[in-house]
Amino acid sequence: MSQPIRVLHIFGRMNRGGAETFIMHVYRHMDRSKIQFDFAVHSDQPGHYDDEIRSLGGRIFVLPRPRLATLPAYRRALARVLRDEGPFAVVHSHVHFYSGIPLAIGSSAGVPLRIAHSHTTLDGKGDSLLRRVYFWYMRRLIHRSATHILAPSRLACEALYGSGWEQDPRVRVVHNGIALFPFESLPDRYALREKMGFYQDAILIGHVGRFDIPENHRFLVEIFERLVVWFPTARLVLVGDGPLRPEIEQLVRAKGLRNQVLFLGVRTDVPEIMGCLDVFLFPSLWESLGIVLIEAQAAGVPCVASDVIPDEADLGIGLLHPVSLKAGPDIWVAHVLKALQGNRPDWSVRKEALKRNGYDVQEVAELLARIYVNDSKN
Repeated sequence: MSQPIRVLHIFGRMNRGGAETFIMHVYRHMDRSKIQFDFAVHSDQPGHYDDEIRSLGGRIFVLPRPRLATLPAYRRALARVLRDEGPFAVVHSHVHFYSGIPLAIGSSAGVPLRIAHSHTTLDGKGDSLLRRVYFWYMRRLIHRSATHILAPSRLACEALYGSGWEQDPRVRVVHNGIALFPFESLPDRYALREKMGFYQDAILIGHVGRFDIPENHRFLVEIFERLVVWFPTARLVLVGDGPLRPEIEQLVRAKGLRNQVLFLGVRTDVPEIMGCLDVFLFPSLWESLGIVLIEAQAAGVPCVASDVIPDEADLGIGLLHPVSLKAGPDIWVAHVLKALQGNRPDWSVRKEALKRNGYDVQEVAELLARIYVNDSKN
């Protein structure tokens, strides 16, 4: 029996971020007798997905944290993994502009397929002269070393490749697919609330995301504070963790909302939590797509989101309500109130929209499998 081809994914750490969650969705739906995933990460701290990766037959290799001073050690470490732990048919890098380095190393090591995968439209690290030089150099490395450049939206393609991306046959939009079956049999939201122990009669506003700058939790809390004026018994459900969580918890206490905001931490039952909500609130500062917006629409939940969200995030079934980040919290509350009055499409409508727009992870996994297998043989 032939051995599966091995794909080495490059990540900072396998926590429950959007990109990591997407690849894990794909991994679960991949035929692992033919294609097996391994992961090279930039942190020796355990990731949320590490145990599952190992249970699925994947390996995790720790590389030095990317720094100018550690670049020689990084090159040696990744070259050793490619030489001693392979052979690898694919290096698939998810670390935005830094992907230029692992792809160049992969090229030197003779790895036939080298994929740069953009998952964001900004990196949030400022716009200094040094950063611009870094972007220019890494983009040049990516252009030179990548055989494929993937992204979940047109905006994310342009962010990594540049304005000429549409003319390059290596660049392709591949949507962040989700598993459809967890959403297919969701009970109505009141039955779910009883099961989950949530408030039956309250307005439930929710958000799922890492507590970090792009997610804009501070403004989210300001919006909820104004909403409470209309609905004093409303509750805000926050799923996720991250470096800014203590700061947001302190803000909630300072505003006297401690009893109305639920910090649920990292959860594995996101579809059921989504199904409990009346509105999903997503005032992100920047976003390549927003996979949680796809999940919220899959659950039939109206979404009030910032207008920086790519057009591809709208399934076209009337559930996405974009609002300018320049608008004040009262304007956002007005959109929340409007969303509360909207209809929730049946599952058949939502499923058809998910598949039509390319968000069925089974189909995405099959697409990536064809790229991995067929293109690595060319």
